[in-house]
Amino acid sequence: MSVTAKKSFRICIVSEQLAGGGAERCSAILSQFFVANNCDVHHVIVIDRVEYEFAGEILNLGKLKKGGFNLFDRIHRLKILNRFFKQNQFDFIIETRVINKQWQEYFITKFVYNAPVIKMVHSFMTNLYFPKTTFLAKSIYSNAKKIVTVSKAIETKVIEKYSYYQVQTIYNPIDFEFIKKQSQYPIDVDFDYILAVGNMNNDVKQFDKLIDCYSKSDLPNSNYKLLIIGEGNLKLEYEKQVLSLNLQDKIIFKGKIENPFPFYLKAIFTILTSKNEGFPTVLLESLACETPVISFDCKSGPNEIISNNENGILVENQNKEKMIVAMNEMISDKKLYLHCKNNAKSSVEKFSIENIGNQWLQLLNSLN
Repeated sequence: MSVTAKKSFRICIVSEQLAGGGAERCSAILSQFFVANNCDVHHVIVIDRVEYEFAGEILNLGKLKKGGFNLFDRIHRLKILNRFFKQNQFDFIIETRVINKQWQEYFITKFVYNAPVIKMVHSFMTNLYFPKTTFLAKSIYSNAKKIVTVSKAIETKVIEKYSYYQVQTIYNPIDFEFIKKQSQYPIDVDFDYILAVGNMNNDVKQFDKLIDCYSKSDLPNSNYKLLIIGEGNLKLEYEKQVLSLNLQDKIIFKGKIENPFPFYLKAIFTILTSKNEGFPTVLLESLACETPVISFDCKSGPNEIISNNENGILVENQNKEKMIVAMNEMISDKKLYLHCKNNAKSSVEKFSIENIGNQWLQLLNSLN
């Protein structure tokens, strides 16, 4: 049952884009929930990429970019943004982006946003969301109504590092109905595999560590392949690593997949070897598809999703030897595997869009 808003809130969600990662998917899912609960939603995005289903109107500033550094182009977009907020009286602005230009973002937060701001922090790497200059970092959100973090570990860090106290954790949501529908599509895979999903434009996901662990595990000789979904400029390096290990028949790079859910559903388990996270959507989506997970206990999120030996295996952070043991255990201990698989979906039901959306409505009502 939804929490009924005291009024029909007008909400603006500001995102990098509506494609790509868990933070952006969260914005899209929340917009659908808000609209379904009689809220008026507008999106502002700064990169011209829209791949996720969303609800509401959209101001796509990315379409106005001319490419390269152009001061007049930037000022033009800033004027359009300023005019947009003057013409639209919002009850709340939910700001989800990372900070790339600290003085520009400080100006926008303090002087362009003309409604109560709720800042979302989606990564334990909080320096992505706060200015590097200490003064700016500790003052940019001084007037924010709330700072919403997606894990308890991030909440603690924001309070301790930046001395903000208007902080609350609301986890990323799962749309179970959408996942169920999307997971039913057929895929051209006729072998047993474990799954990894992530962006290859940086080394945060550490696919090189994953490939190394897989090569030293029992999985290749037990006919369990490693299937990796993702694209990025590091992909060529990973492919070279696979060739050097002579595992090109065992490790399959699927590239970018618009709908990963059938791959989650058919996987033996999903694995995460990240350096750091926020609240990894990969783990949530896999468990929602009734597929167990293995993950490093990195900061942050995995230990707030995984109950060790209940819905997956939580491995000591960055311990490759223990990761190899966990991978072997998940295929050799059938009793453990079935136990984790049977518990998978129910373990993440608390993250349903209904539950998380209601937490958002409760927050908005309390701030209004």
